[in-house]
Amino acid sequence: MNTKLFAILAFTLMVTMLFATASVYADEASAETDTTLTAESSASEVEVDSSTSAEINDNLEGSASGTKIGWENIKLWFTLNNEKKAAQELKIARLRLIQAKIAAQNGNTEAMQAALDAHDRLIDKIKTRINQIDGESTGKGIRASAEKLVGLERAIEVHEARISKLNEILANTNLTDEQRAKIEDRLSKLEDNTEHLRDVEAEKKDKLKTKLRAVGNMTEDEAEAAIEEIENAQNLKNVKKSVAEVKLARAENAIAKAKERIAKAEEAGKDVSAIKDRLANVEGKLQNIKAKVDARLNTKLSASA
Repeated sequence: MNTKLFAILAFTLMVTMLFATASVYADEASAETDTTLTAESSASEVEVDSSTSAEINDNLEGSASGTKIGWENIKLWFTLNNEKKAAQELKIARLRLIQAKIAAQNGNTEAMQAALDAHDRLIDKIKTRINQIDGESTGKGIRASAEKLVGLERAIEVHEARISKLNEILANTNLTDEQRAKIEDRLSKLEDNTEHLRDVEAEKKDKLKTKLRAVGNMTEDEAEAAIEEIENAQNLKNVKKSVAEVKLARAENAIAKAKERIAKAEEAGKDVSAIKDRLANVEGKLQNIKAKVDARLNTKLSASA
């Protein structure tokens, strides 16, 4: 290769690396400027800070162009540890949800499918990174790993709220029955894949508790209390409760919209059996959400009207 050309390329790469690395740390210090956020009354009843409430109530607005996603991928390459890489991948996953939203609103189910497939690949990477979070085999090192894990658990809870927002937006979008059936089926798979992260997190947390017991000569209750202390420091329980209530409210809104569509279709003399089947599926999921909320938080949330 021409020496002059090689020097130019090397210099360009060096500048890109420095700029990308700086951008990563800048992003950690401030929220993205192209995100439109709003607060919902259900979240305001729970004790979470305004920044977290805004994230939970993300409206999935802003740019999600190929250029923006490409730039976020460049920043991912220069992110140095598994915890921060997973957090960056969740940022990119958010952009994929925006892409899916836009495609679905335009009736382009193929583009929506491609965006959600890319989203699922990111979730699979995050599962791997959770298992790779590991510090020194000392009490301090294990606690540091637990803090990282809880931070990720918190971020994943917020991301689940974003998925529920996508569901709510599409429930209000004018689609054909065929398009709606395809979209609902794909979103159901997306939710299942993302929710599986809970199992991965729980398994990793159990391993950290076992390590704490061995290294710190703790009883099972003491190790459990140590993890709970870390969770409380990051307000995890209230974040989970806030997300759960937002998800419930959005699921109930989706059911109400489905019932409106059924009533209009019946008035027009259309066959609504397929729509009713999908509605029954959504109502079943709503009951599952409520059961999980009660089991996980020991909190009785309001039933649907």
